[in-house]
Amino acid sequence: MSLRIAYLLESTELSGGVKVVLLQAEALARRGHRVAIVSPDARPKWFPLSRAHFERSAFRDSAELPRADIRVATFWTTVAPALEGASGPVFHLCQGYEGDFSFYAASRREIEDAYRAPAVKLTVSKTLARVLEEKGFGKAIDVGQAFEPDGFRPGPERPPGDPPVVLLVGAYEADVKGLPVALAGLSLWRRRGGSFRVRRVSPLPAGEEEKSWRIVDEYHHRILPERMPFAYRASDVFIGPSRPEEGFGLPALEALSCGLPCLLSDTPAHREFGRDSAWYFPDGDPNAIADRLPELFSDEARARARLGGPSAAARFSTAKVAERLESAFTDACAHRSG
Repeated sequence: MSLRIAYLLESTELSGGVKVVLLQAEALARRGHRVAIVSPDARPKWFPLSRAHFERSAFRDSAELPRADIRVATFWTTVAPALEGASGPVFHLCQGYEGDFSFYAASRREIEDAYRAPAVKLTVSKTLARVLEEKGFGKAIDVGQAFEPDGFRPGPERPPGDPPVVLLVGAYEADVKGLPVALAGLSLWRRRGGSFRVRRVSPLPAGEEEKSWRIVDEYHHRILPERMPFAYRASDVFIGPSRPEEGFGLPALEALSCGLPCLLSDTPAHREFGRDSAWYFPDGDPNAIADRLPELFSDEARARARLGGPSAAARFSTAKVAERLESAFTDACAHRSG
């Protein structure tokens, strides 16, 4: 059964969340469905769309949305446009519950209304599905995280850097990423005599608050996705300090896939995919970061990461996500027609 599927994308700016949407769309198109991405923003130059159709349009003016059998909202602000005038099932792809983000505190009521709307929730993790259900937003379907391991693999073994390089990925300004916690932990370790370099990768330019830490040695703004594996393989340790509100933490999965020793905040989301392949510190605890980091530079840690990280990441597949999405969409269409 071939379906016409339309994703409503608020922005096409370079980000992990947008990349996941595009990966899903391409994978569904490879399965024979007519997939369109509708956005008021420009076609993303940083992602090679080859199968899915891209329509730049305001949602109300879209030619694709009225023809869609399935509509997929990809952010809380796109739920209402997805529901408006829909003749078929409407889904809401959730990669994190925005109502728990302090950044969106002023919009919490509107976010709650969007999650209570009659759109079937899809999540990228079991942890997030459980969070939404516990908040009373109804049943959520966990379709898993879309991940393409191509490129994200261990490089040739090399001696650790002198000094070693610690990699931090994500926007400092997004509090759910936990970057201030990691920088505080690194500052503590440096005061204790730790010798290292800090490499930062972010979709945003370095802000004044982050600069005030005076601890980042390299700052890379908007690295293209195909270049990210090199950033991981040129580093010695990855810190993933995401707070519990983060839906998944895609950079941590990429780092694991590259065989990099990963020190992750001990959150349900990180435990779900990191399992025994990562090291953990209590969420929000800079002292614990400073305490645990030294052991990640050992030969034993490097060997464990090169073996266990790629194995953990191999459990995630865009093709499997597309199968689950297809099942959810066809079931919804059958239920509606029945």
